[in-house]
Amino acid sequence: MADPLSKIIIRKLRQVFIWPIEAALGFGFYGLARLLPVAIASAVMGALIGFIGPLTPWHDRARRNMKLALPDQSDAERNHILRQMWFNFGRVIGEFPHVKSLAKTGRIEFVGLEHIEAIKGGGFLIGAHIGNWELGPYAALQAGKKVAAIYRPLNNPLLRGLLEQRQEHYGGDIYRKGREAALGMIASIRKGQFMCLLVDQQLREGMAVPFFGHDAKTSISHIKLAIKKQVPLLYMRTERLDGCNFRVTISPPLNMPKNDDDASIIAAATKINAELEGWIKERPEQWFWPHRRWGKNI
Repeated sequence: MADPLSKIIIRKLRQVFIWPIEAALGFGFYGLARLLPVAIASAVMGALIGFIGPLTPWHDRARRNMKLALPDQSDAERNHILRQMWFNFGRVIGEFPHVKSLAKTGRIEFVGLEHIEAIKGGGFLIGAHIGNWELGPYAALQAGKKVAAIYRPLNNPLLRGLLEQRQEHYGGDIYRKGREAALGMIASIRKGQFMCLLVDQQLREGMAVPFFGHDAKTSISHIKLAIKKQVPLLYMRTERLDGCNFRVTISPPLNMPKNDDDASIIAAATKINAELEGWIKERPEQWFWPHRRWGKNI
């Protein structure tokens, strides 16, 4: 069914007027952060987003998500965590142009690289939007592996070049979210690449799996492939230690079920979600709370 004329007009107006403004701001922030030393760029963008974030509608969504996931927190505790969350998110933006150099300057402590090095082919590295999540794949690069990735195209096509900047560093394949990614994942792993996935977001096509005690649509394709193709699946946990210093921890390969029936898949996904919950509870100010993790009704 075709969209009503009013919706088409609004979409066209957004493309003509809003997209260029968004692109100008995005590339402006990127250019400013790239000109500054990483520590200053991180602090400046952290302060800026730390000020702007609480004024946006995403702040209310983040508060609702936190109340659902961590009901025992007081309002004062939630306010403090969310202020720190926006500051961390701003830091991630400020550090984005510098991610390649962060590993070279010794600002990232890598733990568990031997688990990647021991794998002859490729595998899955799974993590969450916590700390500076852009740094997780550098564990595979540090271990001499190429990194494959899946991307969701930005709504604003004028900003898509920023995503391409990231993939140039990885050296592996990149796939658009959807059927292309489903077909490409195993091909990349067969080439010896590591597919890095952040699995803490809602996936409309996913299975309902408990997350902080509430069902959340969860991606399970990597679990199915890991079981079916006997491919190793490891955690990559990123943490901000202080300022622009980080730790990326790689786990040993997970013990996966022998069968890929729905019950086994849900059991494995539940275990993974529980692991992510532990990371978030330990450092709640470093997780990106505004995601629609439990759908639009929260």
